[in-house]
Parts: sequence; structure tokens; C-alpha cells
Amino acid sequence: MEATMNTFFHYRGRRIRPLHLSVYRTYLLLAWFPFLLFTGYYSYLFIYPLIQMMQQKQIVDWVALLVPIGGLFLILFLPLLVLVMIRRVSFLKGGFFYRVYQRQMLARLLKSNGLYEKKERKSKEQATEKMFFPKVYYRNTKEILYLTVPTDGMKWHDRFQKIAKTFEEMYIADFIEEQKEMGFTTYLLMIDVISKRIGIEDCIVTNGQVKLMDGVVWDYAEVPHMLVTGGTGGGKSYFLLTLIHALIQIGTVDVCDPKEADLKDLESLYLFKNHVFYGTKWITKCLKNAVEEMNRRYVYMKALPNYTTGKNFAYYGIPPYFIIVDEWTAFFGTLTYKEQDEILRYVKELVLKARQAGVFLILATQRPDADNFGGGVRDNLLFRVSLGKLSEQGYYMTFGSDQKGKAFINKRIKGRGYCDSGSGVPREFYAPLVPRKYDFLAALQQIGSMQTLNIKELLQEMTTEEINEAHSAFGLEQKKEYNK
Repeated sequence: MEATMNTFFHYRGRRIRPLHLSVYRTYLLLAWFPFLLFTGYYSYLFIYPLIQMMQQKQIVDWVALLVPIGGLFLILFLPLLVLVMIRRVSFLKGGFFYRVYQRQMLARLLKSNGLYEKKERKSKEQATEKMFFPKVYYRNTKEILYLTVPTDGMKWHDRFQKIAKTFEEMYIADFIEEQKEMGFTTYLLMIDVISKRIGIEDCIVTNGQVKLMDGVVWDYAEVPHMLVTGGTGGGKSYFLLTLIHALIQIGTVDVCDPKEADLKDLESLYLFKNHVFYGTKWITKCLKNAVEEMNRRYVYMKALPNYTTGKNFAYYGIPPYFIIVDEWTAFFGTLTYKEQDEILRYVKELVLKARQAGVFLILATQRPDADNFGGGVRDNLLFRVSLGKLSEQGYYMTFGSDQKGKAFINKRIKGRGYCDSGSGVPREFYAPLVPRKYDFLAALQQIGSMQTLNIKELLQEMTTEEINEAHSAFGLEQKKEYNK
């Protein structure tokens, strides 16, 4: 992303200089220095007279010295303990000492990697060398870390062009964007992402956008279809249930559970009657039904009196329709070649053609191997989420091999991972927090019914020509027997 100089003065942040190599330690010592001075004054008032008196009497009274020396230690070390606690809080809250330490890390990066110049200064007595850093700037806004480096074609241009991954690993931050101007590149890294985590009660759908985290939404009409990856214990099942809880309130949700595990339990609810599928035969039927529903919706939209070219389902007030398939890779691996071909045919139609009709596919798997996604299916699942720990290869499979310059960092937090909301840049992500004792079945039971679109009767009244005309208007293959 390019940035232009649209103001007379462009503040890039604090320039990093050699003095920042030990600035963190310096500030700590400066904070402690007044207490060191006070200990000298205290010793002069209370300890020195006692020692002087003992020298005159030629005795050593340890009992008399005990109290003032104890006070001396309190004055000296109690503030030090408080400083350590303040430092800890500062690191947790992203405060002063935290930012100072970040600047020190940046300075030490420049020095240890030889990204500096030395200039010799001669005097009458001797020659000395002085270190000079390139124009590197630091700015922290608590949410975004701005690191500006020179990319002016000079000595370290190429190294600064590839430094984003190093910054991610240094600061355990998430590179989200780069801004370029003449002579400089600014890397934007998101920090303190966990504070943006929301609870399941805040995961709601508003104006076609599912809120997943503060600043992260799934706009399913603009970024259709979702890929969810993650290993066992990463929070994938809870995330799918959270999605179901949000989506069921604004549309239709079909759930496919090949392993007959957590999602199968939904069939006990009246709300999900005829909407939970397991077994190859019934999952295949679910996907086939979704394709037919897509085609019916296109015919319905074309038949409406307010039909307008280019408008989608939302314009006509049609509720969205979601198909969730868990453990896709495990399911696909059990199919025969004939079954795979049939399944992929339905899936391809959905990911390529269903967006405008409001039909969306969510595929969840532990490992999205390309062998289990034929015909560019994986590339058309535009919203992508990984949860839990993945290998480096697993991240590349999820977000694309062009992300090899990004540092994916695993943390031992359930529901934590990365997401790409359609920008092409994965960012750290925390799934909505689900309380330990939260009962999904009880919460879903409180929802009355799904929003559906029943248009089969309308289609039975339409001629084959009218149906074919509708299909043609939306770029679909003609189905001469469609209304039968």
C-alpha cells in the first residue's frame, strides 16, 4: 500500500539512535537514582553518628546498628521491588517501560546486524569512532506499531525490504500492512490483539456482516465462503458452533458432520429437523440440495417485479443459506473416485456461482491439502481462519504459499489463530470467547425457527422457457427438466 505526503510535516515517530542501545536500563537506573541519593542522606543522619560514637568508645554495638541498617535496606530495595512491579505492569499494559524496551530492541537489531556506519573523529590526542544508525523510526499507538525504515536504494535497501518477518518475531506482533513513500517503507504491526476478543454474546450478524472480533467481520456477500482449519483442541468445534448460533438467527443453516461428533448433537433440536446430515449418501444429498436451492433462488429473483440486473439476494430480502461441512478432508478421503467427482461438482458450483443467490459454503478441516480440493475450490473459499497450532506448511496450505514471508507464531491459547478476511494478509485472530459452562443446545433451543425461502410452488407454475431465461440471465446452464 502506498502512502503519499499529504501534509507539510509527516511525523514518522521517534528516530532510533545509538543511545537507545541501553535506554531501558538507563531509565530504570534514573528511576532508582533518587532513592540512592536518599540512602546516602539517611546514612549520614542515622548511621554515621552511631559509627562515630562506637569508634570513640571503641565498641561495636550491633543491636544499635540493626534498626538503622534495616531502614537503609528498606529505602534501597523496597523502591527497587516497586520498580520491578511497575515494569511488569507496564509490559502487560503496553506502557512506558514496554515502549522503551521496544526501542532498545530495535537499536540492538541494527547494531547486531551491522546496519550502521562508523565515522572516525580525530582530535589532537587520539582518533575515536562514532556509530551512526540509518533513519529508522519507531511509533507506538498501543494498537498499531509503526516501524519506518529507509528504502532509498542505498546500502541496506534490500535487507530493509525483507525485514517484516523479523519484526513479527521480535515483537510477537502481527504484520498487517506496509506503507510506502519516497525513500521510506513503514511496516504496520498489530499488537495486543487479545484485547479485541469478543464474547459469544457479541458475535452477531448486522447488515450482512458477522462480527468475529473487534475490527474483524465476515462480510459473506463480499467475501463469500469460508475455510476453517485447525488441529484437535484448537477451538474449531466451538468456533463452528458459535457461527451456527449467529447465522441461524438470520438465515438457513445446514450442518454436515461426517464423523458424527459434536455437530451431530444438533439433530436433537426441533430447530434443526432435516438440517443435520451425516453419512456419504446424506451429505451428498445436502450439497445437491444446496445447488438446487441456488438455482431456484436465481429463478425466483428473475421473476420478481423489481428484478434489477446485478443485484444480489440481499436486495430482494432473501435470507442467506449456509452449508457447514466439518472434517472435510477426513470425509473426502473416504469417498470413491465416483463419489469424489460428484461431491466436487456440487461444491464447485456453489463456490463459483452461489454468491449472488445468497448460498454460502463453510468447509472445516484439520489440514487443507490441495488433493482434497479439486478445481480451485480452496482458492475460492475467500474468508480463511486457522485455530490452534499449525505447522508452517499447514499455514501455507490455509493462507497460500505467497505467505512464506510471514512469521506465523503459535501460542498456547485455545481459540487463537490467524484469519484472512479477504485482504490477502493473514492477521492474528481470537475466536469469540465461549464460557466454560456455556450450553450451546440450550441457547439454540431458545431460537424459534430458521428463516427459509419456500419457492417450489412458484417454480411449478413457471414454464421451461421462463426458467431457462432466468438461468441465462445469471449465467447458469439451462435445466430443461428443472421444474419437474
